[in-house]
This record gives sequence, structure tokens and C-alpha cells, in this order.
Amino acid sequence: MKRKYETILETVVKTFLQTHEPIGSTILKEKLPFKIAPATIRYYFNKMVERGELMQLHKSSGRIPTESTMKRYWRKHLRELEFFKDAMEEVATIGEKENLFMLFKPVRSNRLKVLERVLNRYLILVFDSDEYVIKYQSQLESFLKDLIGYELDEIKRIARDVGMMSLYYKMRAKSEEDVTLINAEALIEVAGEKSHWGKRNIRDFLDGNIIEEFDDGLYFETLMPKGYMALKMNSVIGNRPMKMLCIGAIDRDFTKIFKEV
Repeated sequence: MKRKYETILETVVKTFLQTHEPIGSTILKEKLPFKIAPATIRYYFNKMVERGELMQLHKSSGRIPTESTMKRYWRKHLRELEFFKDAMEEVATIGEKENLFMLFKPVRSNRLKVLERVLNRYLILVFDSDEYVIKYQSQLESFLKDLIGYELDEIKRIARDVGMMSLYYKMRAKSEEDVTLINAEALIEVAGEKSHWGKRNIRDFLDGNIIEEFDDGLYFETLMPKGYMALKMNSVIGNRPMKMLCIGAIDRDFTKIFKEV
């Protein structure tokens, strides 16, 4: 009974993600992997509405998943999926079709190797792939010496946390060059609908620095406005490892961006 219940609920969610229409007993009967009478489906529907898993917008309409059901569905189904695509163009097509915003940043080692002082006027920070020139300060030199061997993104976060904002913004501006944005219009649309959230967050998302601010995983109201979610994970595009952040409404089909299994 429990397995049948869960299968019916998951099938409602999957069908809703495909159609974005209320699901009735006749439609659902065709989608289920077992035989069941429409009257029995309606019985399950009523139980699911009572439990807050489905809701009925109008008395004569079918049911749609509640927000709590969508969150539970995504927590279950986005854990083990892998992201492999042959080209960024393929990703862009999916993002536009599903109205998803995606942000990609290459995964590469970029550690601080050397700190050079020039005539007590400048400090040169030599990384594996970048160099930064900043004004000399003895306190800043001592601070950076302790960070030799750290990754650029780690130093950027530390600089921000201790209030060395000039160093943080210099490194941040450079790292923006490596970021690829897909379907930024989708994110701008969210910011327009949720203006309070947009005013506080839109810049950090569009310049790409937000991808370094939190761990891999699935995020709802801790990061996004109500009704939206964000997924951060590692990905591979054309054999190139990338960090990925994907954002969209909770009822968009995020599974479309993953490798088909």
C-alpha cells in the first residue's frame, strides 16, 4: 500500500513537471505502471490533499503538487545524478527551454605561490595562473605570507571576511572573466518578481561570485525566494570540469540538464 501510494505521488509530480497542468485521475491512470481504477486514484488524491502533499486549485480540476512535495521530490532525485554535456550550446538550449538560469566556472588549481615586495611600494601576488599587484602595507604583507599555498578563491573569501575589501574586489573582478552565464533573463525575471530578494542578490549572481559562497547541494529559502530553488554541483562540459549553479522555479524540470541514464 505504501509503495503504491508513493508511486502515485511521484507519478503526479513527474507528469506535472511535463505538462504544468492539474493532473486528473484519467490522465494519471495512463501513466501508472500498474492497473488501478479512477475511483481508487481519486481516493488516493483525497488522502494526499488531506496530508498537504497535493492541492486542488478548483473543485472541478485535477491536483497539483504542493511546494513541500516538490522540495521532497527534488531532495530525493537530485542526489545521485551526474551532469555531463558535450557542449555549452547544448546546455544553453536546455536552459532556455526550461527557463533555468545557469552559471559555470572552470575548476582549476590557482594557488598563491610567491609574494614579492617591490621597493616598499607594491606587493606582487603570483598565483599558478594569475598575478595581482597591490599597494604595499606591512600588515597586508604579513597577512598574505600566511596564505601562501592557498587557493585564490579561499584567499578571496578570507579577505572579505576580515574586511580587506580592496584586495577582495581586485581578485573578484579578475575571477569574473572566467564565468559563463546561461539564460540570465530567467534570473532577472526572478529578481523582478521578488524585488526585495533581487535588490540584495542580483549582482552577486550575475557576476558569478556567488558560486564560491556556499557548498554543493540543493537550496531553497536559505538562498532563494519562496517558490524557487538553486542547485550547486560539479559538472563536466566537453571533458572540462566546471562548477555549476542552476536556478529556477521549483516546478521546472531540473532533470533535463542531467545525463540521461
